[in-house]
Amino acid sequence: AQLKEDSARLADEAQAISLMGGNRAVWIKSAGTAFTSAMKSYLAVASGDALIVAESSALRKGQALRDLFEKASNAGAIACYEDSAQDISGIISEQLGRDNLNISNDARLYLSQILGADRALSRSELEKLSLYCAEKTTIELADVEAICGDASALSLDEMIDATFEGKPARADQRLDRLVSSGTPPQSIIAAASQHLIRMQHFANETANGRPAKQVVDAARPPVFWKRKESFVRQLSAWRTEDLVTALASVRDAELQTRQYPALANVIVHRAVLSLASRASRFSRPRR
Repeated sequence: AQLKEDSARLADEAQAISLMGGNRAVWIKSAGTAFTSAMKSYLAVASGDALIVAESSALRKGQALRDLFEKASNAGAIACYEDSAQDISGIISEQLGRDNLNISNDARLYLSQILGADRALSRSELEKLSLYCAEKTTIELADVEAICGDASALSLDEMIDATFEGKPARADQRLDRLVSSGTPPQSIIAAASQHLIRMQHFANETANGRPAKQVVDAARPPVFWKRKESFVRQLSAWRTEDLVTALASVRDAELQTRQYPALANVIVHRAVLSLASRASRFSRPRR
């Protein structure tokens, strides 16, 4: 917001003398259009030894900010990718394997869901779990529940289930906690999109006559057992055509978070509350 109002602010900060001595570093979060414009002007005349570090959400090839840093001779871009489910599973196996510990399937699935994008924090949680289970050979679900905090501050699952069960107040509360813990809004809306895709697949099966509980129980990859009842309730409330409409709106929101990264939190809050309100209407008996 400050750069939008004063485009010269970036150059002023970069050229200021550090009060502590040494080289000065300027750290920009949620870099967007205003920063791109200011940085383009600054790079053309940049001097001195200040380091400018800018963080942004996912940038497609060809987007202005990415192009600027990749093509400039005095700048560079580094891609950072969130750990996938496979990556997280690998970290679990590696860390626990060092301590000669096995882990049950339920415990692994739950642990994979609560470990976050911060790899250092995830390893810290795994080290704590290893110490807790030092006298055991196999880690069980109860062990994970007893000792591991959610490395993302709160699993996305609770927010997703509250949203699609039609509980706006609960969804909003969980969303606030996710955002305050540092979970990127783009990750939150992407999780909603993935959930809708999976729900569409389930809804297609129930439309063919299979009971919702049977569909959820037979799901591959399996639905975590603590979420199964919620999935069944969601399937009972959402029709296939409603899920299709919801997915289109979520994908619009995903696109908007990339176009307007500074407004990403607002965009995601609006999308989540809209979905939760819609789900609350679906949960009532239809006439």
